[in-house]
Parts: sequence; C-alpha cells; structure tokens
Amino acid sequence: MFLKPAKHILPFLICIVFGVILGRHSETPLAVLCLLVATGLFVFFGMELAVYVLLICLPFSFRYIIPQLLEIQTPTEPLLGMLSAVYLLKKIVDYALGKRQRTPTFPFLLPLCSFIFVTFLSAINTPDLFGTLKGAFRASTYIMFSLVVYDIIQHRQRLNRLFIASFPSAAIAVIWTVIVLLYNIDQWQWTSAYQSSPFTNYSVYGSFTAIFFLICLSRLLFDNQQYDRVMWVGWFVCFGLGLIMCFSRGVWLSVIVAVGFMLIQLGRGVTHKKILFIGAACLVLLVCLSLPGVYNSVMERVSSTVDLDYASNRARLLRWGQAITMFLDSPILGKGYGAFAMLYEEDVALVGSYVAQFQLGAHSEYLQVMAELGIVGLGVWIWLNFAFLRYGFSALKRIKDGFYRSIIIGLMAAEISLMVHFVVNNLLNGDAIGVPFWGIYGLLPAVVQIAEREKESTLRENEN
Repeated sequence: MFLKPAKHILPFLICIVFGVILGRHSETPLAVLCLLVATGLFVFFGMELAVYVLLICLPFSFRYIIPQLLEIQTPTEPLLGMLSAVYLLKKIVDYALGKRQRTPTFPFLLPLCSFIFVTFLSAINTPDLFGTLKGAFRASTYIMFSLVVYDIIQHRQRLNRLFIASFPSAAIAVIWTVIVLLYNIDQWQWTSAYQSSPFTNYSVYGSFTAIFFLICLSRLLFDNQQYDRVMWVGWFVCFGLGLIMCFSRGVWLSVIVAVGFMLIQLGRGVTHKKILFIGAACLVLLVCLSLPGVYNSVMERVSSTVDLDYASNRARLLRWGQAITMFLDSPILGKGYGAFAMLYEEDVALVGSYVAQFQLGAHSEYLQVMAELGIVGLGVWIWLNFAFLRYGFSALKRIKDGFYRSIIIGLMAAEISLMVHFVVNNLLNGDAIGVPFWGIYGLLPAVVQIAEREKESTLRENEN
C-alpha cells in the first residue's frame, strides 16, 4: 500500500533535492549534471507524469545558457531529451528480455526512422560536423516524442489527462500574450510587441494558438454527445480571441485552409452548422475590422503580401533563393542538417537592418529540408506528412463515435494548419511548435486505436 503513493511522491522529492544543488552551483558544470540527473530520475519513475509536466511547462519554457555556451529551453528540452532516452532504453531492455509489446506497432515507424536516418546521413556534406550531429540529435529527440505519446496515451483516461494538462496552460499563455499585445497595441503588427510574453513572435504565437482553437472548434462542430459545452465554448472563445490578435499572414492562410477542411467533413446533413459557423465568423470579422485603425492595418498587411519592397518579403525571397542554390549544390543529401544557418549571410544593403529581427531559417520548412537534407530528405518529409493524412482519412471512414471523430478531425486540422504554414515559415526548430507537431503525430494513431478498442469492447458486450 505504501509503494503506490511513494512512486508518485518520489519524483518530486528528487527534483527538490537536485533543485537545491542546482541553485547552489548554478555557475558550474555541476548545475547541468544535476539538472540532467534529476530530470532522468523524474522521467524514469513517472514517464506519464513527465509528459503532462512537459505540456504544462511548454508555453513558459525559458532559454537557459549553460557554462559551455549551449542554449537549451528549460525545462522543455531536458524533459524531452530524457523522455526519449528513457523510452529508448526501456524498449531496448524489453527487447533483450524478450518481453512482448503490449501496444500495436507505431503506424508511422518506417517514415519516422527514415527521416531520423537521413538527418544524420546529411552530415556527409556539412561544413560543421559537430554542429550538424548536435542538431540531428536534438531534432531526433523532438521526433521521438511522437513515439512516447503514442506509447503512453493508450486509454481514454490518459487522453483526458493529456487535455487537462495542456489546455489550461495554453489558455494562460494565450491570455497573458493578449494582455501584453493590448498594452503594446501601437506595435501590434511587430515582433517587438511580444516582449514580456511567453512567445517570441507572432508566427509562433499564432500557430500555437491555432492548434488549440481548431481542436475546440472540432469538438463543438462534430461531437453531439453529452459533455460540458459551456467549458469548451469558453476554451473556444479564449483561443479565438487570441487568434484574432495574431498579425501573421501565414497563420491567417493556414487557419482558413484548416477550417475549410473541417467544414468539408461536416457533410451534407448538417448544413445549418456550416451556415451558423460561417455567419458567426463573418460577424466577428466585421466587428473586428470596424474597430478604429484595425481595417487599415489589416488591409496594409494583406496588400504587402505581393509588395517586393516590403522588408520581410525581400528577406523571404532571398532565403528561398539561397535554399534553392544550396539544394542545387548538393541535390541528393543536401548541405547537412542546420547548414542553412551556417552558410547563409544576409546582405544588409538589399534587405535593410529590419531583417535582423528574423531568425536564420529559410522561411519555408519544405525548402529548408530540401536545402539541408536534399531530395532524399524532402521525399521522406513529404512521406511523413502524407502517411499522417492518409491514416487520418482512413480512420474517419471507420470511426462513427462523435467524441473520437471530433478529436481526430481536430488533430488533423491542427496538423494541416502547421503543414500549410510551413510553406512560408520554418518553426519546427522551436519547442512551442516542435513539441505539438510531433506530439499530434503520435497522438492521432493512439486516439484511433483507443476508439477501435472501445468499439470492439462494445460489440462483444452486445453479443454476450
């Protein structure tokens, strides 16, 4: 009787003890060692709990520079790294002991492992071997999070815990950011308005908010069963208002495409829901555009999409051109993971000092993969995305339960919004987008299998 509560208390005691050591030796390498040991023990004794803690902390992670001048997002990346390491270690031990796997094989295992392999293989052409290998290990840690989520979320109760852990934390981060944006309303359309908020810029903020907005919208549109609709309407309003405050053209486009996908899934029998949603969306948009100064700012932002004199457009075109040039130099395996930031040099005379606000990415996930991993890496990346969508559409043909259909469609819509946004931006290197993207990649098949097991169990009970 004592062991069960002790198992839940022990991880927190470990973190407290090592936290004291970390605080007393924060300027020495011992701080890093204590951080990793505490995180590793915490994950080992409570992997499921570690996943929930990671999601709770995700929007509030901060950049920590250790004595060796290596930057990590704390506590997200230490938790993520240890989750992947402990998960892999447990799988190796289970295989060595001949233990039978309880869960079905991850349906995307082959494209996932292929992408990790190509990421390391690209080091053949890299200008900095250590930098590419370090980046490949970091990227693999993020990718393996999909396997961790798939293996842990195998019951409806755990699925509920996952949402309980992630939604309130995300809502707090979004509300916090909205307050900051309202305070800096004169700089609303600039990245500088996001100082003192949990997010670094409007692209990250908008994509993060859109994920939760689309899941809420899917639940309200597709789940006709009994549940707390007031609470879900509250989540929907919260993330909807947060999304309205976003000034990213890429986010606007990605959400429009994702919502279009959801409306198509409604089918012919629920035309009234389509009319109601489209009417409400138009009304909200009309009210927002009627606010002083908003209409002119939005129209200026939309018209700047085709304006070649606009600084961000010139920066994006130059980076796209550089990515294509890098690909042509090494078309098979690319220049090496992370090589774009190493090789790209901005011409201030062409794009101005404003471009210094942008990170050193290709401004397109697809072009960056093509430049760094070549045609092989791009092919595997497209395979990854296609496999996800094909699996989701196949599941929707089999699953009729309103709750699970709403979750599946919401997860697919969230991933589609990211896939569309990746055309004009590269966001996977950051934890605020990388963790949700790979987490959803593992969560979709987990939800589908939970739904199918419950369906089989119901059928057996009816037969008996």
